[in-house]
Amino acid sequence: MPLLLAQVFWGERCCAFLGIALIALGESLRLWAVGHIGSRSRTRGEEVGGLVEGGPFGRVRNPLYLGNGLILLGVGAWGGPAWMGAWAFFAIVQYSLIVRWEEVQLLEQIGPDYAAYLSTVPRWLPTGRLRKESTWSLATAFRSERATLLALAVV
Repeated sequence: MPLLLAQVFWGERCCAFLGIALIALGESLRLWAVGHIGSRSRTRGEEVGGLVEGGPFGRVRNPLYLGNGLILLGVGAWGGPAWMGAWAFFAIVQYSLIVRWEEVQLLEQIGPDYAAYLSTVPRWLPTGRLRKESTWSLATAFRSERATLLALAVV
């Protein structure tokens, strides 16, 4: 929030179309991901559900965080290149720390299946193939994304 407020007061007011495109791309990726994983993506504790390998999770281990990063870049684009850099730095630091912690939790709780997933699905750069087919639900995606969509509308 402090970074957003600083950008509102000191940003350049440029690149709105780029910002909207990046935000739309990031939210589309999030909708694709939560349509597969469901509300499990909203937990804050150490307990995890089962391993999800379908949809975007079959191409990259962290599609929700990639979507968040694109959204943050889109917000930054409205303030200019320097703000995009600030948001990129914030996202890289934040999500690198979160992902490392989550991977330890998932290895402990899921075990060998998650270890195999780690060895075949990249952390950040998506591959061109799907690991497994799974069902996507628009209703699940929108139900899980209500708060994110509301926050984007406010921003």
